[in-house]
Amino acid sequence: VKQKGNFFFISTVHGSKNVKDWQETMIKVGEKFVRLKDIAKIKFTYPQDKTLSTFNGRRNVTLKISKGESGNSIELSKKLRNYVKKLQKQYPKIHFDFYRDSSKIVKNRLDIVISNLVLGFILVFVSMAILINMRIAAVVAMGIPFAFAIGIIFLYFFGYSINIISLLGGLIVIGIVVDDAIVVAENIQRYINEGYEKNEAVLKGLKEMLLPVTLATVTTIAAFLPLFMMSGEIKKFIILIPIAVIMILIGSLIESFLFLPLHAKEFLKKQRNFVDWRAFQELYEKFLHTLIRYKKSFLSFFLIVIPVLTFISVKHMHFQFFPTFDGNYLFITGKLDINTPINDTMKVAREIENALLEKKEEFFIKSISTVIGTRRSTASENETGENMFYITLELYEMKPTDFINKFLNPILNLSFDFNDPNKKRTVHTYELAKKLRKELLVFEKKYKIKDFGVIEEKPGLIKSDIQLNFIGKNDSLIVSSIKELEKKISKMKGIKDISDNIDYGKKEYKIKINKYGESLGFDEKSVALALSGYFLDNRKAMTFNKDGVMEIKTRALNKDKKRTFLDFEIQTPFGQIVKLKDIADIHIKRDYEKIEKRDADIVKSLFINVDKHIITPEEMLSKISPFIEEIKKRGITIKLYGEDEKNRQLAHDMKIAVLLALFLILITLLFIFPKIKYAFMVMSVIPLSLLGAFLGHQLLGINLTMPSMIGLLGLAGVVINDGIIMLDFLHGTHNAKEFFKRAKLRLRPILITSITTFLGLFSLIFYATGQAVILQPIAISLGFGLLWGTILNLIYLPSLYAVVNKIDLKG
Repeated sequence: VKQKGNFFFISTVHGSKNVKDWQETMIKVGEKFVRLKDIAKIKFTYPQDKTLSTFNGRRNVTLKISKGESGNSIELSKKLRNYVKKLQKQYPKIHFDFYRDSSKIVKNRLDIVISNLVLGFILVFVSMAILINMRIAAVVAMGIPFAFAIGIIFLYFFGYSINIISLLGGLIVIGIVVDDAIVVAENIQRYINEGYEKNEAVLKGLKEMLLPVTLATVTTIAAFLPLFMMSGEIKKFIILIPIAVIMILIGSLIESFLFLPLHAKEFLKKQRNFVDWRAFQELYEKFLHTLIRYKKSFLSFFLIVIPVLTFISVKHMHFQFFPTFDGNYLFITGKLDINTPINDTMKVAREIENALLEKKEEFFIKSISTVIGTRRSTASENETGENMFYITLELYEMKPTDFINKFLNPILNLSFDFNDPNKKRTVHTYELAKKLRKELLVFEKKYKIKDFGVIEEKPGLIKSDIQLNFIGKNDSLIVSSIKELEKKISKMKGIKDISDNIDYGKKEYKIKINKYGESLGFDEKSVALALSGYFLDNRKAMTFNKDGVMEIKTRALNKDKKRTFLDFEIQTPFGQIVKLKDIADIHIKRDYEKIEKRDADIVKSLFINVDKHIITPEEMLSKISPFIEEIKKRGITIKLYGEDEKNRQLAHDMKIAVLLALFLILITLLFIFPKIKYAFMVMSVIPLSLLGAFLGHQLLGINLTMPSMIGLLGLAGVVINDGIIMLDFLHGTHNAKEFFKRAKLRLRPILITSITTFLGLFSLIFYATGQAVILQPIAISLGFGLLWGTILNLIYLPSLYAVVNKIDLKG
């Protein structure tokens, strides 16, 4: 009764509601009373299962807990584990376990990033102490925490969080962040060594570097700034990297001109450097003499050979959107015939699960979780149905093999855990996935499992490596073309799994009342009422027992038989009994399980995932393109998605980003150099430095990726910093003597900043593990590109300046 302010129910008083009481219940049938047990079977059951699940072979209930925005997953995990210990004592017959605890992943990532940051800091400090002196190393090292602290404050006030991506952004920039401080401190030290009084040396050294260092930092920021213009999911994934880099670089600039002079005044004094650079400078000057003698020939050779080598390098490289990384999970997905009941699907999944449990050690399996009734397909689509299953394998973590990750990182992150029991896996995930696919073939054939595959962890931007959407008016031609292409592709090397969305749904029996039925007074409504009363589980009433609300339903025992339907008898309005098939025409129809549309077109899709250790999606597309063109001639439109779609989006966004970055860098350079020719001279280093980045990828056997492109964009800003320092000193010289004197003075700061930057990136370049591998290509592009760029700034740029300003040995 819905009385305003006073809703209430009216019900009878409930007595005992056990099975025996129900059996003895008397009901009236016609004019007679009978006991319910005489005409029906009675049982208490749980509601019909939509999904079933097991964990390590046990039937289970999963409780999924997600932290709030302000929550700390590591602390939350600790509290929950302590709470579960109490529950275990309270309920000893129930087995409690934790599964997919993200706090462990977060902690591991934090440990890796922090230890890499500390290692980068140590390498940068030691290199400065050796290459310059201990005092400058101390002054510059003190500035690193200041720069990061200022950057973090900026991040906080702009509403961004400190997470793994922003920390990795900090890891990328740790070598770059000291460049400003090194150049300023080294210049102040030079004036102190020349005999200037400390205050004067600090002011003079600071004033001289104010404009070039500021603008050098601005050019780096200008290179990363266009990443804000990236679109879609790509932007969401990488946006925190440029934010972290820019904020920390601004912090570095503030530290170099506000705090560093104070430290320099207090700590620096006249002293010799640990390494005597005079011998290197004299050697460099002699080499420059040779270059200037043959400057035109050298420059011509350089400008022809380097672009040719760059072109050859690119042609021999492969591209994939994201690098593959070693995750701790593998997923087995599959679906049986659509007419398979959920309990039969459960039996098949349990058989697979038990087979894997017997080989836990072989596959380094920590736990197995199985869900029936829902799954993620090999095309990364979420689906539900009684015929589907999804098995998640949690693997033990990879055992570290190199010295850095095995011994040094535990010391640097203060865990001192050299033998973590969770780190016992010695085989990479992709190798286990291959082995697992072979192991499961027997089940695929035995139960004719469709879209059966092993899925590895990957970044969520791309669901399938290759997705082909087929559009056309002839449905049967599209289906046959897809099946034909599927057959050809499945025989190719490097295919992990291949699937399509051409699945037929359940059969539908369509009933149309015939003339005879109409003459007897039947219509669709009367037939539907008769059928639904028998074939649907009818809820007749609700009651309550100690477990709560209980529904009372009736179910015909033989309802799930085709023969029952075909022989179904129905009463006419006049009391006669006739068979349904006599009064109605029954047509069998079977439509597709689902119909998908994209951009207003109904599409049939083919999904392909490849083994990127064998072939990239780009290479696979080029292999199958002749088949695609052949199908297009049949009047079928084929559109490419998956990685190809993201590549097109990336290419479009990168063109805009590169043009904008170059324009911003040019504007910045014009603040230093009054003549535009000098700005273009510095910028000419950018395309030539790409060769170093490409060779770095080839040296380490890593394909070009989307993060590589981001690294190349950042390289444009980083590599010209040394060029600015060199050309700013050379600017205004018109005779050879002054030219050589000024050029050799830039040898030390250019080499030192390049070496420290590379060492700051060292651990990420050579020892990236887990998901940090995703950002490894950025570090490779920056590190190796800068090493080659250093050679360009020390050799190519002075030669170019000498040619433009007609400087020769006679002058």
